[in-house]
Amino acid sequence: MRSAPIVLFLLAACSGDSDAPRPLIFGTDERPADLKVPMTLTEGKEYPLVVVLHGYGATGFVQSSYFGTAMLPAMDKALVIAPDGTVDGSGKQFWNADAECCDFGGKNPDDVGYIGNIIDEVIAEWPVDKKAVYVIGHSNGGFMSYRMACERADVISAIAPLAGLAASDVTKCNPSRPVNVLHMHGTMDPTVPYGPTTVVGNLGALGSVRQWATHNGCQVSRTAAGEIDLETNIAGPETKKYTTDGCPAGGAVELWAMEGAGHIPIFSSGFLPAVLQWFTDHRRS
Repeated sequence: MRSAPIVLFLLAACSGDSDAPRPLIFGTDERPADLKVPMTLTEGKEYPLVVVLHGYGATGFVQSSYFGTAMLPAMDKALVIAPDGTVDGSGKQFWNADAECCDFGGKNPDDVGYIGNIIDEVIAEWPVDKKAVYVIGHSNGGFMSYRMACERADVISAIAPLAGLAASDVTKCNPSRPVNVLHMHGTMDPTVPYGPTTVVGNLGALGSVRQWATHNGCQVSRTAAGEIDLETNIAGPETKKYTTDGCPAGGAVELWAMEGAGHIPIFSSGFLPAVLQWFTDHRRS
């Protein structure tokens, strides 16, 4: 059973129409999650909510630092929350995303409920733009972002998984409405391979994109949409962008194939602005 949120209040960051304190810690007693907000909220402004999901063995803090999302509140760009998964028998934190990744000990935590409740409560307490609720995750967190899109399409506008795959069992994913999907993947990833594999899941990047093209009512075909430099250690614009054809409003499916990149890319300064712009361009219709 879910515990009541731990309550910590911030008096300074209030909207202009209320002096009531707002909670800054969400989640459960066992797994509290800190919401990061601008020091002073812009009066009348609704903010995007960015949920950051860490990879297996990482933490929300580390993952948000890696993506660069930790700096967004100070830039008055978004509210950011980066919860932690459950600790397994080897002392590593994980998300219960699907059969392939990464509940290796069979603890079966309800992470959809945990993350979903956090989103619902933040929306209820803070000035969130309900058409701009985004989930970005790496590896196991990428797998979990796909599961959240399957089960909480009612609130999630877009997901941006890096090196995470959609569920291999398509019958387990029945989104209530289209969700914008940006799949990012290094083509030389040895941990979660770009191509179909039996190591972790079996869809690969292209299979994940095709699955969500079907969910969203898109065509199967894709169109090249240019190149972008996202990886510092690879010369030139190594990332090839592909948009899926015929997608409905609010259900875009895009692939960013990072040619030559591995499982943990060393991002250029252009990574975060590119992802943020993609999110901004793909608000809930």
